[in-house]
Amino acid sequence: MPYVILWYNTAMHLKKLELNGFKSFAHKSEFIFDVPIIAIVGPNGSGKSNVVESIRFVLGEQSVKSMRGKTGSDLIFKGSRDIKKMSRASATIVFDNTDRVFHLHQDNNRKISVDFDEVAITREVFTDGANKYLINGTEVRMKDVHELIASVNIGSSGHHIISQGEADRYLNANLKDRRVLIEEALGLKIYQYRIKESQRKLDRALDNMRESELLRRELAPHLKFLKRQVDKLEKAKHLQVEVHEKYRTYFSQEAYLINTIEKNLDQERIAVGSDYNEVSSFLETYGDPDQDRTYPQDELLESIASELDSLQSKSRNLEQEMGRIEGMVSVLTNQQEKKTEAKSTERKAIPFSLVVDFVNTIINKINTLTAGQSFESDIANIKNELTQFINEPQAIQEIAIDNSKEIEKLGNSLNEKKISLAEIHKVIQDFENKKETLLAEKSTAIEEHRASERHYYQYLARKKELDGKRALINSKDESLAVRVQSRNEELTEAKILLGVSDIEYQSIALEHDLDITRQTQEQLRREIERIKIRIEDIGGGSGIEVITEYEETQERDEFLEKEIVDIQTSINSLQVIIGELSETLNQQFDQGIKMINIQFDRFFKLMFGGGKAELENAVIKKRKKKNSDEQLELLPDEDDQDDEYGIDIKVQLPRKKVSDLDMLSGGERSLTSIALLFALSQVNPPPFLVLDETDAALDEANSQKYGDMIEQLSKYSQLVVVTHNRETMSRAQTLFGVTLGKGDASTMLSLRLEDATRYAK
Repeated sequence: MPYVILWYNTAMHLKKLELNGFKSFAHKSEFIFDVPIIAIVGPNGSGKSNVVESIRFVLGEQSVKSMRGKTGSDLIFKGSRDIKKMSRASATIVFDNTDRVFHLHQDNNRKISVDFDEVAITREVFTDGANKYLINGTEVRMKDVHELIASVNIGSSGHHIISQGEADRYLNANLKDRRVLIEEALGLKIYQYRIKESQRKLDRALDNMRESELLRRELAPHLKFLKRQVDKLEKAKHLQVEVHEKYRTYFSQEAYLINTIEKNLDQERIAVGSDYNEVSSFLETYGDPDQDRTYPQDELLESIASELDSLQSKSRNLEQEMGRIEGMVSVLTNQQEKKTEAKSTERKAIPFSLVVDFVNTIINKINTLTAGQSFESDIANIKNELTQFINEPQAIQEIAIDNSKEIEKLGNSLNEKKISLAEIHKVIQDFENKKETLLAEKSTAIEEHRASERHYYQYLARKKELDGKRALINSKDESLAVRVQSRNEELTEAKILLGVSDIEYQSIALEHDLDITRQTQEQLRREIERIKIRIEDIGGGSGIEVITEYEETQERDEFLEKEIVDIQTSINSLQVIIGELSETLNQQFDQGIKMINIQFDRFFKLMFGGGKAELENAVIKKRKKKNSDEQLELLPDEDDQDDEYGIDIKVQLPRKKVSDLDMLSGGERSLTSIALLFALSQVNPPPFLVLDETDAALDEANSQKYGDMIEQLSKYSQLVVVTHNRETMSRAQTLFGVTLGKGDASTMLSLRLEDATRYAK
């Protein structure tokens, strides 16, 4: 059969619900709520009730047990073989707010803006049980969420969410709790919030009042004592005038003495300082006299000595080379002039190269004689070698030897080395001359330094003398500082004694020729001490402290008096506010009860085909000797300020004499609960109503009535119905099917009206 969708009479409604990691919903799931009646269906264990629990969760439910868990971590997907364990769970519910029905009161100068077309509330829970709340992405307190949803008739008690097994919550509640539930259903929870807040402020104000009164009582004896002290000080005023004048004279003369001493010291300091600066400047410039002195000539002399050593070494080497060449020339010349004689045996000519090699060998051995330890033995060996070489058989015929070319070559080399040697001797002589000049300059510098040292020690002796004078001046400065400090201490003491902030002694003119000495000052100070003793004898000592303390104490007492008046005004105001809020709450509650009773009776008769049902006020009074929930008993109405009021339910079934709820059967209780829930929804419709299998116990006839009633309710509130009942499904415009998919995670499928109708049939 076709259905006409009638939208509910509220500007605010649910738009969608997003789940991520919440219980069986491992993956992000989104439920779009854009019709008046939404049905959530699925087999047992598929996770459809987790959708209802997620709504409880995001709206601030604190009882994990009510969401079928032990700890907060139980609300997070535990993982499976195919899907890993989640570290957090989150739920976000989005409301339409185009008419700006949501609002928050300012609290502690903190205001969260909800001036948007949508209001999104998010709650996250982590594995350690910690929770985080957000409103439109801004982190908030749980209290802010409760206040926000209370502004649109959604309370933390969850009257708008009825889960399986909780349909008769209103019937099972005691008198007091039932009143709280109905107050919340009527949208009066905001008054309870304000009453509690005002009561907390009142309690704080009363505590402050008691504390202020206690402080004032403690202050009173001390204030009286200080008043007596001030009266005594008044009697000492004439002595204070006298001592004031003497103090002015004393401090004026003391200032004159101090100034005179300061001027004399300044003159001494300037004279000594000038000399000291001159001497110090010289000594600082001179440096350390004990430090080894160096002269500019030292570096040049070292350099010349190094050069001379090098040149002399080169000269010796050249002389040795020249001697060797001269020896070789002599040998070659002798060979050329000498001719061999004929002998009985034929002698052969000796090649010149062989002679040269032999001569070089002999020269090398001669050069090494100076380093050897057996000089005579080495000479003998050399002689033997020469004799052997001479006696060696040679050619028989006389042969002329021509060594002219070798002699010429050696002569040229000898001339070159003579020229080099002459140049070296000339450079050596230049360095020797320069060395003599530098040694003379260094000698002059040493003499000048010795004269400077004598001057240095003269300045050093003068500095020691000036150090003594400076020490004496410092000693006088310290004595003057002690005198100034003593003067300042006496001045402070005088101010305290006289009760003034300053003593104007500078205005007294003093002639420079006055005979003011330490003795005259001491005599004047003794006169002042005698007057001070007289003042202290009559209780006038430390007058400024007493007067200041009296004034401060009196100001404190006046402040406390004013504070008590202000607190009392605040208390009166809070009591008026609490009274007005309570009166408004009671009036609106009574009006709401009357309206509920009309609808309750109507729905009750519709469900049972007759009978009567109503809510009535009941007085709850505590028993005096017990302290538990069993203390509460129902008594007749009495005018007692300690009385509390609850709500009782009276029913009369048709054709039965039953008026007590405990006598109803399970089905009758279920129908009665449904009738009451629907009545509450008619009187003060919440923006949405969640019904979790509240129709499970209904037969076919009552299911038809149930379906008719939810269609009526959908005109006022958006309905989210978890059901197995085909009749209930047929009244929905959107079906969300929940199944347990791969990895033991819930999955969701949505069907529109036409598909839902076919599915229901």
